Amino acid sequence: MRNLVTFTSDFGTSEEWAGVVKGVILSVNPAAVILDISHGIPPFDIGKGALVMAAALPHMPGGVHLGVVDPGVGTRRLALVLETGRGDFLVGPDNGLLIPAADRLGGVKRAFFLEDGDFFRRPVHPTFHGRDIFAPVVGHLSLGVDPEEMGVAMDPTDLVPPPWGKAREGEGAVYATVIDVDRFGSLRLNAYPEQVRALGLKHGEVVTVGLGDGEMEVFLASTFGEVAAGEGLLFEDSSGVMALGVSGGSMASRTGSRPGDVVIIYGRGGGTAFERG
Repeated sequence: MRNLVTFTSDFGTSEEWAGVVKGVILSVNPAAVILDISHGIPPFDIGKGALVMAAALPHMPGGVHLGVVDPGVGTRRLALVLETGRGDFLVGPDNGLLIPAADRLGGVKRAFFLEDGDFFRRPVHPTFHGRDIFAPVVGHLSLGVDPEEMGVAMDPTDLVPPPWGKAREGEGAVYATVIDVDRFGSLRLNAYPEQVRALGLKHGEVVTVGLGDGEMEVFLASTFGEVAAGEGLLFEDSSGVMALGVSGGSMASRTGSRPGDVVIIYGRGGGTAFERG
């Protein structure tokens, strides 16, 4: 039994969709425990959905994790079940949404695309695969059904890649991309703490960052309270990626940055701005 089910989507809460999906899961497995991660993903924003799932799922017990951000619903895109190295199952569309979370759960151990079979609800509506395909499959997985009974094995290397790759390193810098702007206006990057450490930068140093047509100086810090109000900082976000923020403010508002913008982190420090408390 894998009674824990998590659910992430762009369905919002003003419509019936998220509730209907959960109802179908419970109709298959009344003992399922369904935990909503978020239904506030912006419509069609695969990147945001992927980041939210990747940030949240490593903190969950093992289980079945449903992700539905599916602009290609009703097309020839595949419907997937992925088994991870940790033993979790991820269910959702083959559009890159599931891959970052799978990577953080030990990688894809087995991958299956779902066939039109006995585990789907009838009739399958072309705009609501969450209800008619993913939900019943999740319910049966939570009961212990092996995905081999529901789908066809496929090579994990054939899966649609994630919405972003890892930042590039070279010439004494890290060349990153903004992958998300969070609620507080911080810019989440596809750069990781080990990449910043490899530049030789130390906690408290001033770091030069290229953004847009110019450069700015920020502090390499652990948290907002380490720098003065209004100062910029480069820090490890709780999701595990590096981020640019402003203490008491919004880096997105200050710079006009948005997902897809390039950020260059230069490997040269400018002295210690504060000491560890």
